[in-house]
Amino acid sequence: MQFLESFRRQFVLAHVSGIPVRADVRWLFVIALLSMVIAASIDQLVNDLFVSLLLGFVTTAVFFLSIFLHEFAHAFVARTEKLEVVEIVLHPFGGLTRFRHQPETPRAEFRIAIAGPGASFILAVIFALLAAAASSAGIGVLVVVGLTLAVGNFLIAVFNLFPGYPLDGGRVLRAYLWRSGKDLNEATILTGRYGQAIAVVTIFFGVFIAVFRQEFFIGFWAIVVGIFLFDSAKNIIREVSEMRVAAVEDVMMLPIAPSPDSSLHDFIEKILPMYRQAVFPVARDRQLYGMLLLTDIKHIEQRDWATTLVRDVMKPVEHEHFVETGTPLPEARELMRSNGIGAVGVLDTSGKLVGFLQTAETR
Repeated sequence: MQFLESFRRQFVLAHVSGIPVRADVRWLFVIALLSMVIAASIDQLVNDLFVSLLLGFVTTAVFFLSIFLHEFAHAFVARTEKLEVVEIVLHPFGGLTRFRHQPETPRAEFRIAIAGPGASFILAVIFALLAAAASSAGIGVLVVVGLTLAVGNFLIAVFNLFPGYPLDGGRVLRAYLWRSGKDLNEATILTGRYGQAIAVVTIFFGVFIAVFRQEFFIGFWAIVVGIFLFDSAKNIIREVSEMRVAAVEDVMMLPIAPSPDSSLHDFIEKILPMYRQAVFPVARDRQLYGMLLLTDIKHIEQRDWATTLVRDVMKPVEHEHFVETGTPLPEARELMRSNGIGAVGVLDTSGKLVGFLQTAETR
């Protein structure tokens, strides 16, 4: 098990516009495999094994650069929609772009989703034009390389437009359903089901190609991609289904609540070293008084910590700072996203503080 986990270990390739670009060890094996397959296809044009392997590697590197540009297009448009991009991950079957939270509107969802296939279509045209230029110059090997990259990008664009989540086409369909009035979670589950259906078709296509056409590499690759897509769609459906039925008390943590009458010095010396949170509920006798944010403490000079009380720095409690037990988890998460502090207290039916929730980015 530890051996298999080492193959999934990610490493940072680069930072582009402040976005970490990651890959895992399996990605390196895919690069080696594709490099050899491409080298074998052009060797008779080159008649030099080393040059063929070098061209195969360069072509594979450019292909994965194309996948990165596909994902970066998502990230670029997401930033114009005020979404924070967490990372871009290149995996053996393509790539994905992770955001801090979901887009806020169907329009934003559509624009972000369509950007990737749009970039791949543009790249396909560019490589096709380069192949045509190489053909005019009589450079046969560059014709093969250019056409390989053009077809690869074209297939990426077309496949990603299939209407099944988590493919880009599934996100486009989800945006349409969302705009048409369907609940976002329902739209996600529905497009996830479509994604599973597309995955099954892809797997059967791979079996057909491998058995009846004897194209073992293409068939095997289609089967693996289908399995990967099915598993991703299944996980998304499970996560959304669980989130829909979960209540805040199912996931809340015990509140670590300084008293409003405590000094900042006591809080910083006694509580903060033990609990590295960015937000703390402020309570006395389980009565919620406000929220204490570390970003607000930073404005207080250290020499004033002993004379400054927590109540002097905290944000006074407002309605959007708490939820009651029994509140659906999606509702609480939406409130945390919109209340400006990324956290909520959980109150019982008598109004007493019994729990605390915070988003991942505030931890």
